[in-house]
Amino acid sequence: MVENPDRYTKNPKGDEQPEQVQWPSQTDFAPPPAPAACPACGQVTSGELSCQFCGQALFLPKGLPLSTIGLRFGGYLLEGVLFVFTAGIGWLIWALFLFPQGQTPAKQLLQMRVVHIGEQHTARFWRMFLREFIAKPVIAILATATFFILYLWLFWDRNRQELWDKLASTLVVSDRQGLLRPPPRPDSAQ
Repeated sequence: MVENPDRYTKNPKGDEQPEQVQWPSQTDFAPPPAPAACPACGQVTSGELSCQFCGQALFLPKGLPLSTIGLRFGGYLLEGVLFVFTAGIGWLIWALFLFPQGQTPAKQLLQMRVVHIGEQHTARFWRMFLREFIAKPVIAILATATFFILYLWLFWDRNRQELWDKLASTLVVSDRQGLLRPPPRPDSAQ
């Protein structure tokens, strides 16, 4: 066995001794998040993005549950219908106007929004662009190699994320009350 000569240090007498490895102590690591009550249903949750009982996104205001699997599936179908009826170009223009609000055309009609987990607010234009035009095509390529099983990821994920949501660090929530609607822009003419 060959040892690395750089791992030796010299003591004051000139003898070479193996270098002492410093292992991190348990105090060097952050403690796990303390259990907290869900603001919507009051159930105790620990270390999750969403309540496993009512679906409330825990880092967002009360009243913003994760979108259901059925609503997400309906969104995929509606997205396809809108794409076909607008010849793709209309959908693209509509989508580019909605991306800063964390929506696509179908998500706008179904009152859903995409939320960036890291910043804990509505996904912005470039996050939506990454999600829709980079992550989704990459997952589509991988899904064809796995007989489309990757498209079923939503069914067993605890936070109802598809793989492109994981790549873009996003969640899809139902925003029926418009709680995540961006504030109106001040008029520049005034």
